[in-house]
Amino acid sequence: MRLLLDPKNEELTDILKTLLTDNIDITAREVARRHSTLKNPSAFTRNEARTALIAAAQAQQHGVRNIVAGSGASGSLQDQVAGYRQEIKRLEDQLTHMVAAHAGLIRAVQMAGGGPALERFWRDYKAVGDAVHSHSAANVERPVANLPLRVVKMSDETAA
Repeated sequence: MRLLLDPKNEELTDILKTLLTDNIDITAREVARRHSTLKNPSAFTRNEARTALIAAAQAQQHGVRNIVAGSGASGSLQDQVAGYRQEIKRLEDQLTHMVAAHAGLIRAVQMAGGGPALERFWRDYKAVGDAVHSHSAANVERPVANLPLRVVKMSDETAA
């Protein structure tokens, strides 16, 4: 029985890592071109251990290429992150508007009927207030500003 050259396949492993890193197609012929002592591709295809190493590296290269191709088709990661940031900003703005609307409704109820109307309102809609507080939407540090009321005069044409 002949002794194997590179019995631990150390050089082969290094060559496969280089091919993966440089994104060069992994084939027995390409490995043979780069190997210092084994210059025939059959030296790799006839040896089960070497064939298995090459096949594993080819599978890894195929997986990496699929990932790269997949992220290119749906956009880069930076584009996805930018999209998520825009969506978060939109949702934050929506929440701010909902809180303002909530505060405006409370103010309208208070103005329409004073304290008793507000108490009736809270009795019926306590769950709404609890939800606002549970989402940290009601921020004590930022009190709701009292806006001046605008009186709209109806003209004779609109009143009729």
